Formats: sequence, structure tokens, C-alpha cells
Amino acid sequence: MAPRGPTEASATRSDTQPAGPLDPEDFASQVLGVELWSKQREVLRAVACHRRVAVKSGNGLGKDFTAAVAVLWYLHQHDPAIVLSTAPTFRQVRHVLWRQIRGLYRRASGVVGGELLDTRLELAGDRYALGLSSTGADQFQGFHCQNMFIVVDEAGGVSEPIYEAIDAIMTSANPRLLLIGNPTTPSGAFHRAFYQESSIYETITISALESPNVMAGAVVIPGLTTAEWVAERRAVWGQDSPVYRARILGEFPDRAEDSLFSVSDIEAAVMPTEAHGHPDVAGREPVMIGVDVARYGSDRSVVLVRQGDIVQDIQVYPRLDTMELVGRVITTVRERTPDLVNVDEVGIGAGVLDRLRELGIQARGVNGAARPLLDSICGNLRAEGYWSLRERFQNRRIRIPRDAELMAELTALRYRINSSGKVMIESKETIRGRGLPSPDKADALMLAFLKDVPPVALL
Repeated sequence: MAPRGPTEASATRSDTQPAGPLDPEDFASQVLGVELWSKQREVLRAVACHRRVAVKSGNGLGKDFTAAVAVLWYLHQHDPAIVLSTAPTFRQVRHVLWRQIRGLYRRASGVVGGELLDTRLELAGDRYALGLSSTGADQFQGFHCQNMFIVVDEAGGVSEPIYEAIDAIMTSANPRLLLIGNPTTPSGAFHRAFYQESSIYETITISALESPNVMAGAVVIPGLTTAEWVAERRAVWGQDSPVYRARILGEFPDRAEDSLFSVSDIEAAVMPTEAHGHPDVAGREPVMIGVDVARYGSDRSVVLVRQGDIVQDIQVYPRLDTMELVGRVITTVRERTPDLVNVDEVGIGAGVLDRLRELGIQARGVNGAARPLLDSICGNLRAEGYWSLRERFQNRRIRIPRDAELMAELTALRYRINSSGKVMIESKETIRGRGLPSPDKADALMLAFLKDVPPVALL
């Protein structure tokens, strides 16, 4: 980061030109006149030193106040500069983070300068902060500046298209990204920042048990979580409950109530990198192939190979026509000599299945909407396949590579119980409606592990 101090040429430009480089802690104390507790200072130091910072926190620990300090600091110390903030709803933008910004600005408006509106602070035409709705990715288009700072409040509730738009902004010369929120959902971009993408984020966890008020057993800092509140929540929620983990400890729950797979089960299934791709790992176990056929332009066809309980290969093919995909499957069949090939036959998958059979491959078509093969508790074949896969993960009878996309797709899957008491898995269309990518790899995994039928010889 390169904060700008005054120069002879720029000093006359604005009364708000930084008087000298200040780190955010000094800015908080010297300009805003506020004292911060240790975790707030840690967050501000991280924002000053790292491109991407993700903060998961329990309730009542000052995370929004910290983000407001960071916004004013960045704008005060950089020229030009654009600061964008967002949250799941515009109400949250206006009444949570920007409420804190307005309160802090009043303490130092003479130093910070500029004009403050409800969700906009403008120091100059190319130096401003703006609160944006997250209703559409187009809200984030058209912003260009060498110094960009984006704050995502309640980051777990912001949709994937917004994160894609934010990534486009991160191509600027000096970008900063701060994600803050309660870790209530064990999937999505906020969750990935602490797991699959942790190598590119500086991650910080703030537990309510670290609150100075909790540690002292008395109100040391008014407004922060107290020991009494923590004790009440422990009694009501239970120390092992998902809500206690998220709202008190600042930890992601192992699973949401309607999540199909738990994070711990998926992590336990990941095998060492050096073991992936070696056929001899599984010995003489049968080889199965699952083929998920893309239906839409944004989806990808996936060919997944497993031997016994071990996933050996995941091949991804975007924008292949059906005959090209058939060729890829045939190549894999010749290399792997599988005992069974399961092909998603819905939609254009039927064409792939027909051509494979025409070429002498005894592939099995799978229609997820069909009746279950063996299971009486599932509403259709797709649910049976995924419920069986869930049991494999729970019983530690599956090994997968550390594939970030596959793991994210699995953790995002939800299930429900229909009016007949049967298990149903949400459709790809519903998943895309939540702003998440199509679970193409997860579907191929399910197909490869679909309950075995008597083996067939493949030509």
C-alpha cells in the first residue's frame, strides 16, 4: 500500500489531502478520537497490509465499527480513491455500516472534509466512498481507480454474481477487499475465503469469548458483548449447537440444518495430493465412470472416474458438443476399462447415451427424476444417489482429491423432506437461482457412486 502524503503540487487541491501517512490505528486514535480493542486493531493492520482480508466474528464485537474506521482511513489516506461497500440488502448497507460511518465522520468532519450524504461520502470527483445495493452485479460496473477498497458486510449473505463483479474490480493497481460477517452458512464465497481460498486471504476469527467485557466479567468497553449475554446464549442454544458456534465462537457450523454434507465429512474424505491419480492405490477394485452432460452454456460436462472408494480422475469440458463429449468418454473407457458407465440421460444427455450404445459401449442412462432403485426413503433416483453418497462420506467410505470446486459444490447442496416424507435434493435450477454455479462435478461424483447394479461388460 502506498498512502499519499502532501506534496507541494497537491497540497492546494483539497483541504482533505492527507497531512501525512497514518496507519489505520493511528488514524483511529489521532483523527477519529476512538480507542479500539485488540481484535479491531488486528483487523485494521490486516487491511493495511493485505489485498484480501476476511473476518468472521461472533455477535456484538464491533466488526462494523472497525470496517467504518477502515473506510474513512482508506479514503483519507489515498488520493485518488474509490471505496465501495455492500451487504445482502440495501437496508443493511444504510443502517448498519453507513450508520457507523456517519457517526465516525461527525467526530472528524473538519479533518476528513468532503460532503456526506446518506450512503455517499465525496471528497472530490475521483475520491469518494459509496454504499451499493447487492441486487445486481451491474451495480459494480464502471468504477475505475488505481486505489480501490471494497467492503462486503454480512459477507455470507451476498450472492456469487456480486463476488464475480468484485473480482473484476480487484484488477486495479492497488485494490483492497474486506469481507466481514457472522459465519452462519458453511458454503459460498465467504466460507471459501477461510477454506479453499485461504491462501489468498488474510483470515481473522473473533470469538465473543475474547471480548474484553467477557474476559473481565465486567463492562470494560460499553457496547461489546458481555459475559452475561454469553452465559444466557449458552444456556438457551447449547454449547455444541451450530448457532452457538456461529454467533458466539465466530466459527462456521459444521453444516446448516438443510445441508446435505458436513464440512468435516468432506474434509475427512480428502486424500493426500500424492495419492491422487495412482490407479494402484485402489488395487483391483471395480472402476466406475460418471458422466454429467452440460445443458446450458455456463455448465460444463464432467467425466469422473473412481476405482473402488477412490476418485481417480475428474475431467471437465466446457462448451463441448455431444459428439466431442462422446469421443472424450470413449477415450476414457479405453484407458480405464470401467465396469460401468453412468450417463445423465436427461435432455441432451440422451444423445450422448445413444451414441455410446451405438458404438458398443454398454452405458447405463440415469434419469434423476425416475423412481429410486433400492431406497424407499428417497423421492427419486437423484435423491437416492446423493443420500447414498452422503452415507459414504459419513462412514468414511470415499476418498476424493482436494478439488476446491468439488468441495464447494458438495457443501452448498441442500435437501428437504417432501409432503410424502421422502428425501429430495434441490435441483440444478434451484442452485443456480441462489446465485451458485451448477454442481456439475458433484453430479458426476454422485453418478459414479450410484448404487451398483450387476456388472456389465464394456466393449
